[in-house]
Amino acid sequence: MRENNQLPMAAKYEPSGIIQIHSIFPTIQGEGPFCGERALFFRLHGCNLRCPGCDTDYTSTILQVVPHFMATKARELNWPGGALVVITGGEPFRQNVGPAIRALLDAGYRVQVETNGVLAPDGLPWEHPRFSVVCSPKTQRIHETIWQEALAFKYVLRAGEVDPEDGLPTRALLHKASPRVARPPAGAKVYVQPMDEADPAANALNLDAAIRSAMDYGHVLQIQVHKHINME
Repeated sequence: MRENNQLPMAAKYEPSGIIQIHSIFPTIQGEGPFCGERALFFRLHGCNLRCPGCDTDYTSTILQVVPHFMATKARELNWPGGALVVITGGEPFRQNVGPAIRALLDAGYRVQVETNGVLAPDGLPWEHPRFSVVCSPKTQRIHETIWQEALAFKYVLRAGEVDPEDGLPTRALLHKASPRVARPPAGAKVYVQPMDEADPAANALNLDAAIRSAMDYGHVLQIQVHKHINME
């Protein structure tokens, strides 16, 4: 786990829509249904979980902003209209992200939110054609709305922790999940990717487990493209 990630943080719901951001960066989306697309990332501060295997820093810096900040910043960066904006974390639904999402949509952007699926997703424009949520479960439950509405589900696989019944993990990023990590609804689009343990031998085994899951069960293999091209 990243050493500067703190203990799990409770939900921080601000009715005004003020949110806390960790970092902002353009990159190539390396995971999920938009893999390979250019994307402007807003990584939010804090998370409601504390996964021992997390490889992402989401606590070392913090910037508190108003709801329209993301849309204004995207325009300042000359991010093209209609291009992808990704809100990730940490855990975005720990905060009131609805107003910021609507501002981005009003500005013409496509918006994807990445979530672990545990917290209630309040005030989201599920009906909007340019809005989507991708869920990467880490615990034994997924909030019902996310379970029903998510565009796709991403699972992180570690060798020796894959259920032979469906090729999905028994636990993800070493987080406790009893009896196992929550499963997606029938017919959902499912992506699998190997856990990055910063150890070549372990990573090779994890990649093999993800390949076998894709081959045997029809899940879509992902390999965190952004890391292979040396982008955040």
